Order: sequence, then structure tokens, then C-alpha cells
Amino acid sequence: MVQPSPCRVSNLLGLFVASVMLTGCFTSTADFKSDAEAFITDKVGTELNVVFESVNCDSPLDQEIGTQFPCTAITVDGRLYEFDNVIDEPGEFTVNIARRP
Repeated sequence: MVQPSPCRVSNLLGLFVASVMLTGCFTSTADFKSDAEAFITDKVGTELNVVFESVNCDSPLDQEIGTQFPCTAITVDGRLYEFDNVIDEPGEFTVNIARRP
């Protein structure tokens, strides 16, 4: 599994946005899916001070810049978060919180 590095995490006007630059070559849309799931579990959960029990992302339809793909995450106490992610550049995507409890 490719580890997101470096990453930039910031809070802007109450919206959590995380940009992730991934090293290595993405060979399929499944790479974006699995890396987004790992990033949300490891980095976003830590930044939000929550523990996600499960994270599930849809695979993007393609790897083109601007392609969006959603994720949902459930905390250990059952709270639901939704994320709208977008591919910014080859091997890079941004995670945006669409819904938080």
C-alpha cells in the first residue's frame, strides 16, 4: 500500500480539506480508492480526533483530473461522516468533508 506523503491538512472556514500527494504510479482507480480509505482512517481520523471503525470509498470512474469519488466513514460510536474527494493531479487527490455529525 502506498503511504500518502507528504500531505497537507488544514481547516478552512470550518470545512476540513486534506490534499494528498501520493508517491509511485497509480495503475488503476482502485489505487485511489484504497489510498483514500487509508488516508481517511489514519490521517483524517487523527486530525478530527475520532476513530473510524470502517471507511468505504467508491472507486473513481477514471483517473482524470477533476474526477470525484465519494467515501463514507463510521466512527466506533456509530457517527457517520461523508467525504467528497476529487483527483487534483496525477497521483494526488483532495479529501473534503461533505457531512459530519
